[in-house]
Amino acid sequence: MTNLKKNIDHYMELKGIKMYSHLLRKIAVELGYKGDDIYDFIDREKANFSKTLKGKRPLKYDYIVPLEKILGVPLARMMDEDAYKLPIEKEMVPYVKGFRYYAYLDNRELYEKELSKLLAQDGKSTIHNMDEFGKTFLDYVVEYNSVNGVRFLHNFYKIKLRCWNNQFQTEPEGIFWTHDTGVEFCRLVASIGDLQLFNDIYDSYHMLASGSFGNPYILYNQDDFYEIVMDHEYLFNDLFNIKTYKYTFSRMEKKKQGRDYMTFNSINPIINGCLNYSLKHLDKYKKQAEEILKFGIRHNTIVKESLILKPEDIYIDGFGGLRNIRNNDVIDIAIEVNVKDIRDGNIEKLVSKLPIFNMQHWGV
Repeated sequence: MTNLKKNIDHYMELKGIKMYSHLLRKIAVELGYKGDDIYDFIDREKANFSKTLKGKRPLKYDYIVPLEKILGVPLARMMDEDAYKLPIEKEMVPYVKGFRYYAYLDNRELYEKELSKLLAQDGKSTIHNMDEFGKTFLDYVVEYNSVNGVRFLHNFYKIKLRCWNNQFQTEPEGIFWTHDTGVEFCRLVASIGDLQLFNDIYDSYHMLASGSFGNPYILYNQDDFYEIVMDHEYLFNDLFNIKTYKYTFSRMEKKKQGRDYMTFNSINPIINGCLNYSLKHLDKYKKQAEEILKFGIRHNTIVKESLILKPEDIYIDGFGGLRNIRNNDVIDIAIEVNVKDIRDGNIEKLVSKLPIFNMQHWGV
């Protein structure tokens, strides 16, 4: 018995629907059939629906909205009862054609022509709202692995992670809140294989410049995030690229700093997190650890030789960022090893060659 059949049987029982023909009748009504056309629909669709429940053919798109409305649960839960935990009510839930419908179809044209134009009563886009199940469109993008949904959020709403509380900011101004670290959405974005897309959404340079690294709960401090980067070659290779980054200060920062922005050049700020994660998991990531350490030996040497400020005028933040004590500007990134008790001869040899910076630390 497929999960779909088992779960639909369960929800049919809760709703007092005894036979599949009765369920098909309700679907027909939801689809707008009337009179004898309803019975023609049932006769025509009985065999197809039976094959769907047996896993021999996919569920028709036209059935999604009617089934969710009739059974009172989203499609994700019909497919997997543990998709997410919500109380099951026998009464009908308030229903409108919504986010899960679009995310499941994952049709770029529908996103652009319909979803982007849906407005709430206040005349603003509904994209940041929650539906009757307490879910946002972002939640359904994750549930259904909606790749086009990710691109839609990126292209239309400029979605970007803002570190504190792991929220996603959009343009026009709005916020998607995540109830965990947002790791599953990150996995989905990484799986697309588009470096520019990933870096636009997960802008680690912004995190470094804004000082958000101080929060131990942000995504950039999570082992799951480092694992995602290490497991995708295109993301791992990007750790070593030197990027010029312009950080525009907020209104309060401008007043405090007496300037509009700061500019710095550095490698990817998450490189130390990836290094120390790999050192803890050498059975899987020894090659990556060696590559970062070899790079770090060369990189730290160059950085030390090029420093203009005195050591007492510089501190190292929780991500290995070298900063000017006076104005908190980022100077560069130093490769640092924070893992102790390394039991690998070659790794220990590389660590011993890594130039270190004798400056005060401000950790995560």
